[in-house]
Amino acid sequence: MKTILATAVAIATLGVAAGAAMAQPYGGGGGRQPSAILYDQPNFQGRQTTIYGLATNLPRDWNDKALSARFQGRWRICEDSDFGGRCQDVNGDVPDLNRLGMAERITSLQGYAGGGGGGGGGGGYRPPGGGDSWRPGGSWNGPGQYRPYEGVRSVFFPYPTMDGYDIAAGSSSANAFCRSQGLGSSAYYDSSQRAQQAIDGEGRYTGPSSVLRDLVCRRY
Repeated sequence: MKTILATAVAIATLGVAAGAAMAQPYGGGGGRQPSAILYDQPNFQGRQTTIYGLATNLPRDWNDKALSARFQGRWRICEDSDFGGRCQDVNGDVPDLNRLGMAERITSLQGYAGGGGGGGGGGGYRPPGGGDSWRPGGSWNGPGQYRPYEGVRSVFFPYPTMDGYDIAAGSSSANAFCRSQGLGSSAYYDSSQRAQQAIDGEGRYTGPSSVLRDLVCRRY
């Protein structure tokens, strides 16, 4: 662990020096948010409301009211507030929520960035300055001024993102990001910054949260 942390410090120093001249604040949110339209009658009839990203608790006039819905992208719908109780992942048009056992039961719902979980993608990670091969797994898509830096046993990501969104801080999210890059588990991360909207390791929107910065991923 001392070797890994020493490598992280060295890589971090290099990254700060390389990026200091052009570093600018970045708000994330580069991806397209999924949307969900809820209707209070079957077959997309009646009153409707549109949710973007997430609703940890639907307004009183919509709590346990939806009978049909149209989901753009992938969503998780739950019976209780804060994504509690029985939940189900859905997408597409649902003309009758009874078929899912969720008619007049939805209290909270949560979209997935990019329409899917895991934050993964094709293409892999190419080390700064070139290299002969692409690393397997999801591609890195953070701000251009915060490029990853490779060490002998680890890779340093000053500003990790998934689908253009900040990642909620936590060991599971850190590990998910590292593995999406074709790397091993995380060795270190900072969680002192916050963002108004973030996603977790499965790509679900979380709302205001502490987020990952200066993430160090083991190479194996």
